[in-house]
Amino acid sequence: MSFPEGLGWLLFLFFRGLALWVVIPSAFLAWLLVHSWAQKASLKQAVAWYDANLIAALSNGPFRWLMRREVRPSFVRMSGMSTISTQRIPWFDVSALFDLN
Repeated sequence: MSFPEGLGWLLFLFFRGLALWVVIPSAFLAWLLVHSWAQKASLKQAVAWYDANLIAALSNGPFRWLMRREVRPSFVRMSGMSTISTQRIPWFDVSALFDLN
């Protein structure tokens, strides 16, 4: 990875982090008012859908020079919101720190 490419990825992560301060509360309100009953999506799925589309918008928009065309993420349709799989990250996993087997 070259220096300009690494700097570009750092900028990508910075702008995504800033945008998430707006996207997550907006996703919560949209889920509360619309997505919970219209798409039958959980709150996690709604936030993941908004985040996935934010990443696609940044990757295909201002940061498209960072990624090759074949690896850029595409937008997820709203009808696919209830099928998005979410990941659970434990806050503190003792078994990861020590081998307790």
